[in-house]
Amino acid sequence: MDNQFVLRRADITDIEALSQLYQKTFQETFMEDFSIPYSEKDLDSYFRSFASPESFAKKINNPKRAVWVIEDSTNCELVAYAIAGPCDAVDIPHPDICSNKDGAINLLYVRRHQRSHGFGQQLMNVILTWLEEQYPTGSIWVTVSSQDLKTQNFYTHYGFSKVGDFDSSIGEWKDHKFIMKRQTGIS
Repeated sequence: MDNQFVLRRADITDIEALSQLYQKTFQETFMEDFSIPYSEKDLDSYFRSFASPESFAKKINNPKRAVWVIEDSTNCELVAYAIAGPCDAVDIPHPDICSNKDGAINLLYVRRHQRSHGFGQQLMNVILTWLEEQYPTGSIWVTVSSQDLKTQNFYTHYGFSKVGDFDSSIGEWKDHKFIMKRQTGIS
């Protein structure tokens, strides 16, 4: 990574910027790339629940989670982020999940105009190292939209394989997601 972009752990001063970045990357990915017609009401409710500054403060302050950002040092703008932590069978409904033993990649997004810089790979390398330290005998889990072939291939490159699927709801919309799993210790 050149000196313009800095990969670092997020801190509490990042919560407003993370909230905005989450909303931007979500809209770019799901509404623009996949043309999902979320209603304004459903999207607003979802963002208030999952993308609020308070929500990011809880994630950053949770000692069992890690949040990373990539910041453009020329303008202090966040261009990518990732969140990892314990795997929860409520978030990823799969019978093989061992709650206290397995980790999960909760989010990993890069702004569309920054996707050619390798930020996803840089975040992934940090995430996998952290998760393997935290969950050395467990598995690592992630979910990805069934429509998102590029991201599925990205995770496959890192040793993840599809082990299940489920429907996730945002309001009236149901997104079909794939569950992917990786054994710890795979390079």
